[in-house]
Amino acid sequence: MFSSRRFRVLNLYRVAQLALAVLAIVLISLHLGLLTYPFDRPVVSGDGPTTWNGVAPENDPSLDEETPSIKDADVTRIEVDPPLKDDGNVTLIQSAPAYIKAIMTPKDTTFPRLECPVPTQGRYEYLRTPSKSGKRRYFFAVNLHDSIHILPRLLGSIIEAIRFLGPAQCALSIVEGRSDDGTLEVLEALSTVLKEAGIHYILKSDNKDPLGTPGERIAKLADLRNEALEPMINNSDQYSTKDTTVVFLNDVSLCIEDILELIHQRVYQKADMTCGMDWVNLWRDPTFYDVWVGRGMNGDSFFEVPADGSWDNAWNLFWNDLQTQDRFDRHQPFQVFSCWNGGAVFNATPLLERKIKFRSSVEGECFQGEPQLFVKELWHLGYGKIAVIPSVNVAYSDERAREARMGKGDVTGILLMGEGNDRVEWKAKPPKKVKCMHTYDAQEWRPWDEFLKPRTDHQDA
Repeated sequence: MFSSRRFRVLNLYRVAQLALAVLAIVLISLHLGLLTYPFDRPVVSGDGPTTWNGVAPENDPSLDEETPSIKDADVTRIEVDPPLKDDGNVTLIQSAPAYIKAIMTPKDTTFPRLECPVPTQGRYEYLRTPSKSGKRRYFFAVNLHDSIHILPRLLGSIIEAIRFLGPAQCALSIVEGRSDDGTLEVLEALSTVLKEAGIHYILKSDNKDPLGTPGERIAKLADLRNEALEPMINNSDQYSTKDTTVVFLNDVSLCIEDILELIHQRVYQKADMTCGMDWVNLWRDPTFYDVWVGRGMNGDSFFEVPADGSWDNAWNLFWNDLQTQDRFDRHQPFQVFSCWNGGAVFNATPLLERKIKFRSSVEGECFQGEPQLFVKELWHLGYGKIAVIPSVNVAYSDERAREARMGKGDVTGILLMGEGNDRVEWKAKPPKKVKCMHTYDAQEWRPWDEFLKPRTDHQDA
């Protein structure tokens, strides 16, 4: 009897071991994206069985037939075009192939960079559906200056996103300025490889120095942003006026899932613009950075900055808007008056219709950053569905991005927790007044639409 009982116990022990092993394999497969999460497709009130996240599924075109895969790109025979500036550094040109290989090869470890998960399978497939007009649907824009340290991760993620969405649907426009660290040389060398991969790529070098002339910083930054958008605006016939999305990124470290989630949330939420959250590290936990531009739906900054300029309250985000604070804490998208936060994804329609562009403040208007003025113009034109997606956390170096994702979460982890999919309840009107923060010791409340000309289309902004 003792032997029989011992035999049964051993068998149960082995079954338990096997079950744990199978469970470990399943969890690892889910993490790597080899299996589809059963809760990937949240049920949304009003959606029928043929829709997911409010978007009807359509054909899933194969990218393999359109262009060669990344691994087929021959980075050993890069042909460097004549430098965009006469004093191109030969040594930096010679080092470019290593960076190109890192950019074009997601698993390359030549340079240390942020490690990124495989995006959740199925969640973004519908974004690959070509426009019915046959025109491009995605325009990527970037301004770069001395950004060599971030290129493998930043451009690597952009290229991965373009290849996922379909190169025929995308264009990449980069405006470089005054770099002497090899950024320009790498961007020039990238041209040949991207052409082989079927990616439409426009590179321009501009020597405007936003810090060169006192008082002209915002105007020059606005000019540089407009230059990055020019290839789309000047060739508007190549883009769908009603169906093109702009992905405008700063020099940040982020993953392909961050880019795709911002695009997805713009569609899912029927938003005009989506932003993530950008972080730095001052002396403790990740610290929200873009406080000068970010404004909540109460018109206030994301955290309180007193007249002495102290950031001691930087970790008390949305302190005077408890509803927004709750959504932020639960990783749910929330509406704001303005954001940029390291980059934004927005509707291209008002740009293609030439109704809006980046600018600086006019005389007498609140002095503010060009992204906040851009958003102010969007509200004025009726494009006020602007949301922050707190599952997207970026930073200005790979190390800081790693810290931000560990401390604030990442898209994959937040989706695993079943969060990040709540609908935004949009407010149709902006706050009557928005905090103007010309300097920390000169803060005041101004009408959100000061110095804007009355609209003539009779739409309620």
